[in-house]
Amino acid sequence: MTPAPDQPAPSSSNGSGANGSALAWVPWLQAGVTAMLVVLFVVIVAKTRQQNATIRQLQERVQGLENSRALERTTGLEQQLRTTVERLQAVERNSARIEALSGENTNLRLELRQRANRDASGDSLPTLPKLDEPLAPLPQPSPKPPAGAN
Repeated sequence: MTPAPDQPAPSSSNGSGANGSALAWVPWLQAGVTAMLVVLFVVIVAKTRQQNATIRQLQERVQGLENSRALERTTGLEQQLRTTVERLQAVERNSARIEALSGENTNLRLELRQRANRDASGDSLPTLPKLDEPLAPLPQPSPKPPAGAN
Protein backbone atom coordinates (compact mmCIF):
# COMPACT_ATOMS: atom_id res chain seq x y z
CA MET A 1 0.00 0.00 0.00
CA THR A 2 1.29 3.28 -1.06
CA PRO A 3 0.39 6.41 0.75
CA ALA A 4 -1.98 8.82 -0.71
CA PRO A 5 -0.40 11.80 -2.42
CA ASP A 6 -2.09 14.31 -0.17
CA GLN A 7 -0.52 12.57 2.90
CA PRO A 8 3.15 12.99 3.26
CA ALA A 9 5.27 9.91 3.79
CA PRO A 10 6.74 9.51 7.28
CA SER A 11 10.23 10.91 7.33
CA SER A 12 12.93 11.19 9.87
CA SER A 13 12.81 14.97 9.82
CA ASN A 14 9.24 15.05 11.11
CA GLY A 15 9.95 12.66 14.07
CA SER A 16 13.20 14.34 15.10
CA GLY A 17 11.41 16.81 17.33
CA ALA A 18 9.44 14.07 18.99
CA ASN A 19 12.54 11.91 19.30
CA GLY A 20 14.52 14.76 20.79
CA SER A 21 11.94 15.42 23.49
CA ALA A 22 11.58 11.70 24.06
CA LEU A 23 15.33 11.34 24.65
CA ALA A 24 15.53 14.33 26.99
CA TRP A 25 14.47 12.23 29.98
CA VAL A 26 17.33 9.69 29.48
CA PRO A 27 19.99 11.78 31.30
CA TRP A 28 17.58 12.23 34.20
CA LEU A 29 17.00 8.49 34.27
CA GLN A 30 20.75 7.87 34.26
CA ALA A 31 21.24 10.37 37.10
CA GLY A 32 18.45 8.73 39.11
CA VAL A 33 19.83 5.24 38.58
CA THR A 34 23.34 6.44 39.47
CA ALA A 35 22.07 8.11 42.64
CA MET A 36 20.17 4.96 43.57
CA LEU A 37 23.30 2.86 43.01
CA VAL A 38 25.37 5.24 45.17
CA VAL A 39 22.80 5.04 47.95
CA LEU A 40 22.71 1.26 47.66
CA PHE A 41 26.51 1.12 47.78
CA VAL A 42 26.61 3.34 50.89
CA VAL A 43 23.94 1.19 52.57
CA ILE A 44 25.84 -1.99 51.72
CA VAL A 45 29.10 -0.55 53.08
CA ALA A 46 27.34 0.57 56.29
CA LYS A 47 25.72 -2.85 56.74
CA THR A 48 29.06 -4.57 56.10
CA ARG A 49 30.77 -2.43 58.75
CA GLN A 50 27.95 -3.10 61.19
CA GLN A 51 28.17 -6.84 60.54
CA ASN A 52 31.96 -6.74 60.97
CA ALA A 53 31.54 -4.97 64.32
CA THR A 54 28.95 -7.54 65.39
CA ILE A 55 31.21 -10.40 64.28
CA ARG A 56 34.12 -8.90 66.26
CA GLN A 57 31.94 -8.62 69.37
CA LEU A 58 30.78 -12.20 68.99
CA GLN A 59 34.35 -13.40 68.48
CA GLU A 60 35.40 -11.57 71.66
CA ARG A 61 32.53 -13.19 73.56
CA VAL A 62 33.46 -16.62 72.22
CA GLN A 63 37.10 -16.03 73.15
CA GLY A 64 36.03 -14.96 76.64
CA LEU A 65 33.91 -18.09 77.04
CA GLU A 66 36.75 -20.29 75.80
CA ASN A 67 39.15 -18.61 78.23
CA SER A 68 36.65 -19.06 81.05
CA ARG A 69 36.22 -22.75 80.23
CA ALA A 70 39.98 -23.21 79.97
CA LEU A 71 40.39 -21.52 83.35
CA GLU A 72 37.74 -23.77 84.90
CA ARG A 73 39.40 -26.80 83.34
CA THR A 74 42.82 -25.69 84.62
CA THR A 75 41.43 -25.04 88.09
CA GLY A 76 39.85 -28.49 88.12
CA LEU A 77 43.10 -30.10 87.00
CA GLU A 78 45.05 -28.20 89.66
CA GLN A 79 42.64 -29.42 92.33
CA GLN A 80 42.98 -33.00 91.07
CA LEU A 81 46.76 -32.62 91.14
CA ARG A 82 46.69 -31.31 94.73
CA THR A 83 44.46 -34.18 95.80
CA THR A 84 46.72 -36.69 94.06
CA VAL A 85 49.83 -35.20 95.72
CA GLU A 86 48.16 -35.37 99.14
CA ARG A 87 47.21 -38.99 98.55
CA LEU A 88 50.71 -39.83 97.35
CA GLN A 89 52.21 -38.22 100.46
CA ALA A 90 49.83 -40.23 102.65
CA VAL A 91 50.83 -43.42 100.80
CA GLU A 92 54.53 -42.59 101.30
CA ARG A 93 53.99 -41.98 105.03
CA ASN A 94 52.10 -45.25 105.32
CA SER A 95 54.83 -47.06 103.39
CA ALA A 96 57.46 -45.73 105.77
CA ARG A 97 55.37 -46.87 108.76
CA ILE A 98 54.88 -50.28 107.20
CA GLU A 99 58.62 -50.63 106.58
CA ALA A 100 59.40 -49.62 110.18
CA LEU A 101 56.79 -51.99 111.57
CA SER A 102 57.99 -54.77 109.28
CA GLY A 103 61.57 -54.31 110.50
CA GLU A 104 60.38 -54.28 114.10
CA ASN A 105 58.31 -57.39 113.44
CA THR A 106 61.35 -59.16 111.98
CA ASN A 107 63.46 -58.21 115.01
CA LEU A 108 60.79 -59.46 117.41
CA ARG A 109 60.50 -62.79 115.56
CA LEU A 110 64.27 -63.19 115.70
CA GLU A 111 64.24 -62.45 119.44
CA LEU A 112 61.41 -64.95 119.95
CA ARG A 113 63.37 -67.62 118.10
CA GLN A 114 66.47 -66.90 120.17
CA ARG A 115 64.48 -67.14 123.41
CA ALA A 116 62.81 -70.34 122.24
CA ASN A 117 66.23 -71.81 121.41
CA ARG A 118 67.65 -70.76 124.82
CA ASP A 119 64.69 -72.21 126.65
CA ALA A 120 65.00 -75.46 124.69
CA SER A 121 68.75 -75.75 125.32
CA GLY A 122 68.39 -74.97 129.01
CA ASP A 123 70.59 -71.91 129.02
CA SER A 124 69.53 -69.44 131.60
CA LEU A 125 70.54 -66.05 130.48
CA PRO A 126 69.31 -63.06 132.34
CA THR A 127 66.20 -61.55 130.89
CA LEU A 128 66.46 -58.29 129.11
CA PRO A 129 65.11 -55.29 130.95
CA LYS A 130 61.87 -53.84 129.73
CA LEU A 131 62.16 -50.67 127.74
CA ASP A 132 59.77 -48.89 130.10
CA GLU A 133 62.08 -49.45 133.10
CA PRO A 134 65.19 -47.31 133.49
CA LEU A 135 68.51 -49.15 133.28
CA ALA A 136 70.52 -49.62 136.47
CA PRO A 137 73.68 -47.53 136.66
CA LEU A 138 76.86 -49.33 135.65
CA PRO A 139 79.29 -50.23 138.50
CA GLN A 140 82.29 -47.92 138.72
CA PRO A 141 85.63 -49.67 138.08
CA SER A 142 88.11 -49.41 140.99
CA PRO A 143 91.13 -47.27 140.29
CA LYS A 144 94.32 -49.28 139.58
CA PRO A 145 97.51 -48.43 141.43
CA PRO A 146 100.16 -46.78 139.29
CA ALA A 147 102.46 -49.27 137.51
CA GLY A 148 105.68 -47.67 138.81
CA ALA A 149 104.71 -48.12 142.51
CA ASN A 150 105.83 -51.81 142.81
